[in-house]
Amino acid sequence: MAAPNVQIEHKKGEVNELKTSLRNPAIDRDPEKKREVVKRVIAYMTLGIDVSKLFSEMIMATSTKDHVIKKMVYLYICNYAATNPDLSLLAINTLQKDCRDDDPMTRGLALRSFTSLRLPNIVEYLPGAIQAGLKDPSAYVRKTAVLSCVKMHLFSPESLASSDIVNSLYAMLRDRDPQVVANCINALNEILAGEGGMAINRPIIHHLLNRMKEFNEWSQCVARYKPESSQETFDVMNLLEERLKHSNSAVVLGATKVFLHLTQDMPQ
Repeated sequence: MAAPNVQIEHKKGEVNELKTSLRNPAIDRDPEKKREVVKRVIAYMTLGIDVSKLFSEMIMATSTKDHVIKKMVYLYICNYAATNPDLSLLAINTLQKDCRDDDPMTRGLALRSFTSLRLPNIVEYLPGAIQAGLKDPSAYVRKTAVLSCVKMHLFSPESLASSDIVNSLYAMLRDRDPQVVANCINALNEILAGEGGMAINRPIIHHLLNRMKEFNEWSQCVARYKPESSQETFDVMNLLEERLKHSNSAVVLGATKVFLHLTQDMPQ
């Protein structure tokens, strides 16, 4: 019967050792050693061992340029902030600070973790963080911010609806990065699913068709669009014609489906 207690005490002792290691200046200056210590913390956490007492030390561990360490620390922060309200404000402040870091990879990682927190008191901070991400000079951060819009919608649809985020997503359909545009299309379809998905109009369709070589999402939008006249129908079909000769069969199939959609109401 004593064995479990001995094991628990042993684990507590190891957690204390980790606390000491995280506070050790020599380890803090050595990225490899610091990474190994943080790995052990995450390993213990995944085994169900309570390492929440290391929260302050793990927060301090975010002061690094090592993205692997940051990823692990963010995982830790998100795990314990959700179950310990006393730690939530510290987590919010840390991630908000990193969302403004000079390194775009750090900004993106921090924003992704920040919008993954399931905390009631985070809702007021989300719109500002996401809007800043949508305007970020880095395409990686913008892509992350677009995906974060969907997270916010799932977590607090009322807050997203009362913000200007949907309008920002529509504006970003003209983003210079094709993956950002693709993410916007998917995000708008998810957020506006109750309204039939993303609103489709002539400017949007023609913009996507003129850039269709850059991404694959054009077909799902065009297939829902109703041209205003027969002349516009033929204009769209002319833009699509070269897609029928594409080497990728999926592209040809997508173009064929759009052709069928556009011509279904035409007189024989």
